Amino acid sequence: MRRKLMLLLTCLLIGIGLVNAQTSKVTGVVTSEEDGLPVVGASIMVKGTTIGTVTDLDGKFTLPNVPSSAETLLISFVGMKQQEVAVKPHVVVVLHPDSEILDEVVVTGYGNFKKASFTGAASTVNTGNLENVPVISVEEKLSGSVPGVSLSSSSSNPGAVSSIRIRGMGSINAGNDPLYVIDGTPVTSGNVSEFTYSDAGTNILATLNTNDIESITVIKDAAAASLYGSRAANGVIVITTKSGSQGKTKVNFRSDWGFSNMAINYRPQLSGDERRELLWTGLKNYGLYGQGASEAEAAAFADSNIDSFAAKPANGWTDWKDELFKTGGHQNYQVSVSGGGQNTQFYSSLSYTKQDGIIQNQGLERFTGNANLTHTFKRLTVQVTSQFSKMIQKKTNEGTSYDGAVANYAFFQSPSSTPYNEDGSLNNGCGMFGVNPLYEFQHSSDRATIIKAFNTVKATYNIWDNLNLSEKISYDYMTNTNDVLWDRYSNNGGPGGVMQRIISKNEQLNTQTQLTYNKAFGEHNIDALLGFETEDNKYAYNYLSGQDYPGDLYEFTNAGSTSADSNIQSYRLTSFLGRVNYDFGGKYYLSASYRTDGSSRLARDNRWGSFWSVSGAWRFTHENFMESTKEVLTDGKLRLSYGVNGTQPSVYYGYMNLYKYGQKYNGISGMGIIGIANPDLKWEKNKTFNVGLDLTFLNRFALTFDYYQRKTSDLIYDLPVSQVGGYYDSSYGYYMPVNVGALKNSGVEVTIQTTNFQTDDFSWTTSLNIGHNTNELVTLNGEQNEIVSGPLIHRIGEAYYSYYLYEYAGVDPQTGKELFYKNDGTADARQTTTNVSEANKTIVGKHDAKVEGGLTNNLKWKWFDLGFTFTYSLGGDAFDYATWQHSDGGTYLYNGAVPAYYTLEDMWTGPGDTSAKLPVFQYGNNSQSMSSRWLMSTDYLRLKNLTFGVRMPQSWSNKIGMSNARIYFSGSNLLTWKSKGLTVDPEMPVSGVCTFETPALRTFTFGIELTF
Repeated sequence: MRRKLMLLLTCLLIGIGLVNAQTSKVTGVVTSEEDGLPVVGASIMVKGTTIGTVTDLDGKFTLPNVPSSAETLLISFVGMKQQEVAVKPHVVVVLHPDSEILDEVVVTGYGNFKKASFTGAASTVNTGNLENVPVISVEEKLSGSVPGVSLSSSSSNPGAVSSIRIRGMGSINAGNDPLYVIDGTPVTSGNVSEFTYSDAGTNILATLNTNDIESITVIKDAAAASLYGSRAANGVIVITTKSGSQGKTKVNFRSDWGFSNMAINYRPQLSGDERRELLWTGLKNYGLYGQGASEAEAAAFADSNIDSFAAKPANGWTDWKDELFKTGGHQNYQVSVSGGGQNTQFYSSLSYTKQDGIIQNQGLERFTGNANLTHTFKRLTVQVTSQFSKMIQKKTNEGTSYDGAVANYAFFQSPSSTPYNEDGSLNNGCGMFGVNPLYEFQHSSDRATIIKAFNTVKATYNIWDNLNLSEKISYDYMTNTNDVLWDRYSNNGGPGGVMQRIISKNEQLNTQTQLTYNKAFGEHNIDALLGFETEDNKYAYNYLSGQDYPGDLYEFTNAGSTSADSNIQSYRLTSFLGRVNYDFGGKYYLSASYRTDGSSRLARDNRWGSFWSVSGAWRFTHENFMESTKEVLTDGKLRLSYGVNGTQPSVYYGYMNLYKYGQKYNGISGMGIIGIANPDLKWEKNKTFNVGLDLTFLNRFALTFDYYQRKTSDLIYDLPVSQVGGYYDSSYGYYMPVNVGALKNSGVEVTIQTTNFQTDDFSWTTSLNIGHNTNELVTLNGEQNEIVSGPLIHRIGEAYYSYYLYEYAGVDPQTGKELFYKNDGTADARQTTTNVSEANKTIVGKHDAKVEGGLTNNLKWKWFDLGFTFTYSLGGDAFDYATWQHSDGGTYLYNGAVPAYYTLEDMWTGPGDTSAKLPVFQYGNNSQSMSSRWLMSTDYLRLKNLTFGVRMPQSWSNKIGMSNARIYFSGSNLLTWKSKGLTVDPEMPVSGVCTFETPALRTFTFGIELTF
């Protein structure tokens, strides 16, 4: 018995040894290549077995029983490329982002979809690559990143408004700006400035900290946009802010500092010596050709008069560019905390930003706070977000204001005018109009203080299976205190001073009730949504003005006379909506949506509008007959969509007769008519068709092609009315809104994305986008075929922004005068004349570019990263509307600045000169003709942004208690190549009609980023 027992024990020990010899323990850590942080919840599987585990909060894992026969581990995580690594006692794995383009997530505000299953046209910008770009506005983040999106601006004043057009313009009077949606809620956007002395305006979206943005999706067709109904005709920009995720709590600190100057040599001017020589020549030519004097007599006449216009000051010529423009500085600080467990996730941030403009009294200071909390309790999920900001914006008068910096540099002042007295103090008058802008800067101000809060609460309850009911309440609040002071020493305010203040408040309450259901039945997948929404908006302001101050305390109680005004406006929008998405086997996709909106901006009979869309897609590479192409054509999808969305009137009460008390006539207070009713006013309708093709080759190269056509009918046109009837309040305008016009936009968009290299140490991706849009005015106001507005003509069958000018034909060799083509519609149409009254205006160009887009590259090698974006535009035109300087020797040129365009070597020198590029420059020539001579090509290529960063190796940062440490340099508008004749910035007003806009900034930034 003892021998049997010993034999049994021996066999048992041998068996245990054999088992131990067949298994082993493997440990490891998984991090992300993007930020070097641990990947929490990554799946670790032993290939060919069911043995596996997941990483913990530190990205670590342990497999205690890996068979000795196992050779490979499979490591995977959502959004990352799966990796295979050899089995060894300890492994270190760095996961890379999944570069398959069709797996990109499209956020629509009414659900998130993989691009592979999305049937519409949308572009997503992951702002991770743009976080370091030194811009304040959300719009700047999109520049060059999305095809079909055009960005324009009238000022680079920090916090200024930018105009975004998605696939052209779709309205004349009801607005062309897209709808902005933040975390699923439409928000207030656009210009909230209460005064119009500055072209800059105040961009309410500048209150948003762009570093809190996770992604931006631009919705361009009706497939998803129609769910937003009456506000989506011009596209939708969906902004998703950062939120917490399950994992270790992370503390991130980032800060940057930098400086700014002009991005281009804006409207270059002749120097003092150059200007004096030119004006002397003009005086001489006046003697020769205007008075018939001899060469000697004409020269003597010029010598005796030149000091009246171009005398050299005792201290030398004045460089007004140096006097008026400076190097601006900026600084930014932000700290954020994020993390969470299985049931609760959180993200919170605080930031401070300060930016000074390149002109005195221009700047912005901003404080922001953001909190996002999500908690799940059994079947209930509650999400609370809160965004708060305080922004102080300082502006200056712009455009053609007598004290505007740009107009004084480029027009009102000359190198002969001096801003300082002999004792070095500022004089209070110089230049063409006797206004010293440097003096005015010290005696005037325009300051807006904005406080904004955006808060949401959303509760989602899982009723059964995948059936969820959610309720969301959002409150968007903004107050703006705008103070404009012209003290009693200023040109605008003298002799008693003027103080103006508008205190405005805008409140928007939005509620959303949604019932959603998604379910898979074998190869059938369905996703449905029903919703009910309300939006209540209320705007109110109080205006105060004080004048005749006895001293320098400019408050209204001290004013000798005061006035006041107030106003309250409100509107309400009520909506019902639904959407169904269906796909079969990941190959066939169908989608339909419907929304009906009721708006208080329309009369009851026209209050409700219906908006809908249908779309479908075929993922043809999943068909069996395409199996043989899989190695080359990795993925392919054909998309088709059609739908109707709309635009409601921009005014709240256009359908009503409006009366106003407080009007005075002959000293007696009474009531006046200020608005004319149009009870038939209705929605603008935008019908959009889109066909698209998505192709991916070798899982590295992706091509997206879209053709679209959007037709807008029932355009709201402000029809002028006679003032005889007593409609005299110009704040409402002498017009009645009517639905009469129609516009059409059609075009193509192409996006090419490539993964050029992808290894453990080096990656390089490229994205090129190309957009072409054709705009056509189909009908105008029902009575006219064209309307001329300055250099523009709005003519049926032509682009809305077409230039209607005399066609310049060069210089007459005998007289040196301008030549113009007659364009009289006869056989002599191409004959020329020096008499502009014998010529006819014709369409000579349009502002819309033939092609525009961007090129982006992102490279990473070990600890270094480099990213840059070029933007470009080809085939468009702009018009120099500074017509005062188009006279070839007129009064304004002799009393102010002279553009560098007037070069002596290019000018006509006398009868028989056939090589002259410019007409004769002659004193007293005050003729101005709006001709194609002043048309400028808008062709340009710009290095829009560039970022270079160096990240501390992970092993180094771990030793000092950090998971990430990075320093970087970033710049915007660093280089610009443009057509020779383009003297203004390429990012110009949306019409292309240019006067004296503050040019774009070239910005240099140095920053640091730390994560603990």
